[in-house]
Amino acid sequence: MSLLALLSSWDLPAPSSVRDAARGTNNTMLIVEIGSSSYVLRGVQNFALEQVLAEHALLRELSALGLPFAVPSPLPTPDGRTVVSDGTELAALFPYVPGRHPEWKRPDEVAAAASALAELDLALAKLPLSLAPTDWRRPFTEIHPAVTDLDELIASLPASEGADWFAEHAHPTDEQHQVLQATLPVQIVHGDFALSNILLADDGSVAAILDFEIAGADLRLVDPVAGLHSVLAWSEDRDDDAPVQAFARGYTARWPLSEPELAALPAAVRHRALGSAIWRAGKWRRGQATLEDVVDRLDAGVRLESRTAAYSVAWWT
Repeated sequence: MSLLALLSSWDLPAPSSVRDAARGTNNTMLIVEIGSSSYVLRGVQNFALEQVLAEHALLRELSALGLPFAVPSPLPTPDGRTVVSDGTELAALFPYVPGRHPEWKRPDEVAAAASALAELDLALAKLPLSLAPTDWRRPFTEIHPAVTDLDELIASLPASEGADWFAEHAHPTDEQHQVLQATLPVQIVHGDFALSNILLADDGSVAAILDFEIAGADLRLVDPVAGLHSVLAWSEDRDDDAPVQAFARGYTARWPLSEPELAALPAAVRHRALGSAIWRAGKWRRGQATLEDVVDRLDAGVRLESRTAAYSVAWWT
């Protein structure tokens, strides 16, 4: 059964138009127009039903906290389900939230996105860890079920500077991060902050934060690190520090990092880059990504090393 066929579970009229959503690399999403209403139909590739339901429970609790921006709100079917399945695919339906993504070249937009992330983290900190859909305080070999041996993964990678970077840093960074997990503040985090998961309204304010698929218990530091990683790794101008400074300024204006968190930032950014490559490698092994996708993540990690070495902790204070 196709993803679109699952739409009938919500007992809605036939759509007048369907198009692919601007999307990331983890799920399939369709924008569905039905009369004057618009919806996002999301297919789930990475997680089982129980975890998706836990994500939806977290979103319900988060929505009740009165955030100044929207978070995804899964729509129930007539019999009360927020996830439907044909036995091979899971799907969920959400109201469409209009908006545009911030531009990394616009420091004001980057700062607004970072401030919203801090606001979200403050709200998530109020929720008990029992609401976390998963616990991400785990070693690299437990990030993706298709990657359980780092040395075996290293041996399977084609020779490249990125593969050498991964081989040099994977084991020591994994050990270092497990120490941080035992010493730094822990809470529920979004876990996948990027400018592509932020929507801005016409007036430049943040309209929504999207994609809570991998939200879970982890270091509070994970969310600002995800933002820093996104800006450092994917901005086109490697010599332009303004977006990084804007992100740091926007986040810490709402919720400053502690001195131990500031000291851990460089190691945590590297951990993020390595974990991203491992996740993509797991998807490659399951036929959901290509080896080229993995190589791209490794190459991004090499670029990140030079940028992280040059950035200043002073931007966060």
